[in-house]
Amino acid sequence: MDNWIVSQVSFWFTVRKVKPAQIVDQCINFFLDIVVPGRGTGENNWIMRGVRSVQVGTERAQKEIDIRSSLRDWDSQFPEIHHEMLVRWVCGAIASAVVTGVYQNMKQQPRNRK
Repeated sequence: MDNWIVSQVSFWFTVRKVKPAQIVDQCINFFLDIVVPGRGTGENNWIMRGVRSVQVGTERAQKEIDIRSSLRDWDSQFPEIHHEMLVRWVCGAIASAVVTGVYQNMKQQPRNRK
């Protein structure tokens, strides 16, 4: 019974306190770092480095716009399952699992009293 209470409290506390916009921004930035290639070869002078920097910045901005557009489309197609609500639920589930695991480990430790 006490495990269920700890799990529920940690889940709902996390769901209320998490800021999904920041998490989504970090996930998008992480994804863009992986998908958009960085600087490459053939940048032997400052002009080519500047041109490549502009190209990478433009490609990164375009992909970010595409991702955010897809999120808006998801929200309009499925208003009952908003992407921010999904982020809150996933964070709550992770927090609940971690807190419950820590609570279980604390309960199982032997008490050494003298």
